[in-house]
This record gives sequence, structure tokens and C-alpha cells, in this order.
Amino acid sequence: MFTIVCAALVLGMPGLSRSQPEQGDRVIFIDAGHGGSDLGVKIGDRGYEKDLNLRLALALRKELVAAGFRQVSLTRNSDQDLSIKERSELIRKTNPALVISLHANGGFSGKARGYELYFPGFKTGKEGRNDPAAIIGDMTKNKHLNDSVRVAQHIQRQLAGIFPRENRGLRDAPLPLLEGLNVPAVIVEIGFMTNKENRKKIEDEKVRMDIARAIARGIREGI
Repeated sequence: MFTIVCAALVLGMPGLSRSQPEQGDRVIFIDAGHGGSDLGVKIGDRGYEKDLNLRLALALRKELVAAGFRQVSLTRNSDQDLSIKERSELIRKTNPALVISLHANGGFSGKARGYELYFPGFKTGKEGRNDPAAIIGDMTKNKHLNDSVRVAQHIQRQLAGIFPRENRGLRDAPLPLLEGLNVPAVIVEIGFMTNKENRKKIEDEKVRMDIARAIARGIREGI
């Protein structure tokens, strides 16, 4: 579960023109949230979010490779402790075209349900805004913001077929995973493990594969 305080959604911000490298030239970085002693949300009586995130990450990597993305990396490919700092450093070394962080949600009751996506707003201060380097940096941040929003919107549409009428929206928020980094990124909260229907659906292996395919299609369409 990824817990944050959300700001208002910002769309249509100016950015740089999109380049169109081949899919195989793009590095996609998948972060399977939690791991090791960091369990995440409890899933019924049989498991934890960390395991679901990893299974979904491995399935998503398989789908992206099949779609022509030859460079797909993961922060972890097993159940291991990995700090935010360690994950961020792995991302920094690869300079990916996109970071996808996978999580499952949890609520205080069993009523909350559905999927939601977050993107980093890259908010900056006012100091040095007339400096050429700062202006270029802002342009890059705006481009990455636009890239993040575009991919998130495509993923939203693809997931709607699996979770009808359960789209909880797209939200702008600071992402600790990306502190000090400037790359396009989306966090996917795939469903509520505290909701019986959501949990049953996500525990089904076939549905999980459908989710991985939906996210992969959204990435392919949006990147």
C-alpha cells in the first residue's frame, strides 16, 4: 500500500516535443513494492501485498518483453528487503524511459474498492527560475510530467475492462521512490485487498495475467 497526501490533478501542462525511439531502445523499470520484512497490506489469511506485487511485476516484465521492450529491469525479482534509497539508486543507474511501481491498496473498511494511479508533480521552488539551467530543468520536468500523465491515462483505460466502474482516478503526489530523480513514473494501486471482491479477483492467476497485459498495453500506447 502506498500512502500519500494527494494534491489536485494537473493536466495539459506544457512539455517538450516527444521523441520516438524504438521500443527496444527504451528502458522500462518495474518496482515491485515492499518485500522482505516490509510486508505491505495483508491479503486475507494467506499472504501479503509484497508477494502479490512481485508476481505482478514478473508477469508485467514478461508481457513487456513480448511486446518488444528488450530492456525491462526490476528493483527486485525475489522476496528481499530493499530500501527506498536502494531502489532509487537502481533506477538512477539505468536512467529509464519510465518507472512503474506496483502496489495493492488497503482501507479501514471492506467497502473501498477499485484501482487508482499516481504520478509525480515535480513541484519546484521559485528560486533561480530565471537561470537558464533552471529553465531547462523545468522544461525537462514538464516533459516527464506529461509523459507520466499520458501513460497513466492509457493504463487507466486498459484497467477499466478488468475493474468496471472502479476507476478511483489519477492523482498528483510526491513519490518518495523518485526523490532526487527526474524520470517519468506512475504508481499503480491495483485494488483493495480489504475488499472481498477485489481480493478474490486479484488472487486469481488468470486475472493477474490480464492485469499485467492491461498495464503493458497502457505502457505501449502511452510511452
